[in-house]
Amino acid sequence: MGRPLRPNDDGLTFHAFSRGNNREAVFHDEGDFRAFIDAIGRAQLRYPFQLYGYCLMTNHFHLLLRPEPGVAIGRVMQSLLVTHTWRYHKRHRSLGHVWQGRFKSPPVQDDGHLWTVLRYIEANPLRVGMVTDPVHYPWSSYPTHATGRPNPLLSELPGWADLGDTPRGRSKAWRAKVLASLPEADLASVRSSLITGRPYGDLAWSERQASMLGLGAANRPRGRPKKLEK
Repeated sequence: MGRPLRPNDDGLTFHAFSRGNNREAVFHDEGDFRAFIDAIGRAQLRYPFQLYGYCLMTNHFHLLLRPEPGVAIGRVMQSLLVTHTWRYHKRHRSLGHVWQGRFKSPPVQDDGHLWTVLRYIEANPLRVGMVTDPVHYPWSSYPTHATGRPNPLLSELPGWADLGDTPRGRSKAWRAKVLASLPEADLASVRSSLITGRPYGDLAWSERQASMLGLGAANRPRGRPKKLEK
């Protein structure tokens, strides 16, 4: 039996995440990274969505995106992951699963929670010690937000203009936010949302969205939380 259709999720922003099967690498070299970014662009053409941020790590990726009305998040992610899997097997002459299980895509409330998730995503390379300044990590939306570097994949995050009066001022303000460590409580909340798939926002909004999307008690974790990549 196929997976039940997800209730209408128009107007929502999602934190999409997937990782390699058995936590193995899915991006081995520059060609793999570039091909995935190209796949994002093709998915945007087929199933339009606004992309607010992204970060590709060695064995997983994060996207912050809002599908256009009538476009389901599942269609976007299926298109992206199937395209990558096909290319991966062709290039690496491999078989079997590339991604571990079903992707996660918890909705994110359009307020400060959206900013927290983008900070979480773009600080990934810094948090795990891959770079001392994430502006030097090319497989992320951070260089665009921190320097104003053009990126045709990206849409402006709602409220971005409130960061400053000029593009340079907004970039400077964003650099300060990302370089400042997120509070542990925020880190734990974002990770919990990814593990469970439940909406990330204030309690009332999260419960309302969970109910509307049919995310019940079955999505709440039991026992010790699972480990999640940074």
